[in-house]
Amino acid sequence: MKDIKTYNEKIRKILTSEELREYNRDSYSLVDFGYEYVEMGDFKRAFQLFSLGARVNGSDPDILNGLGISLCELGRFRASRLVLEKAAELYPDDSVTLANLAGVYWEEGAFELAIHFYSRAIEIDPAVTETHFNLINLYYETGDLFMAYIACLSLLKIEPENPQALDLRDDIILNLGLMVC
Repeated sequence: MKDIKTYNEKIRKILTSEELREYNRDSYSLVDFGYEYVEMGDFKRAFQLFSLGARVNGSDPDILNGLGISLCELGRFRASRLVLEKAAELYPDDSVTLANLAGVYWEEGAFELAIHFYSRAIEIDPAVTETHFNLINLYYETGDLFMAYIACLSLLKIEPENPQALDLRDDIILNLGLMVC
């Protein structure tokens, strides 16, 4: 009983009165609020909400991803990686989890692992455009322009009229031409 009271007190300290009313109607809204705070750039508050959520349901993929994202944005890469590795172990076919884990590996400079997990995420769900762009940009950033070009062509097969992908493809081609000269 004491734990529930402490939990509810912590939630009251984090949420606004309007958010608290919504939470009282739907406890899963805690996750939604966490992601809203991520979008607003308030990663500390998002982390607090996801941490509370993890105490209630430590295996929920949305909570684990939110916790991992928040930790990464707070610069706590090792902790983020551990949370997301656990999430990937629990949900090996969840493309969002794999893409988030790839992002942490990229931040840590583990480029081969980042490429592996972005590629796996795309294999599972090729419709997530952001994952394609992340893979393309990772290849580009690491100087592997040919692979960036191949990844960009893969995206253009799915979204042939995507203006950002078309511009990126053209930039890659120009840079590939400069490398040859």
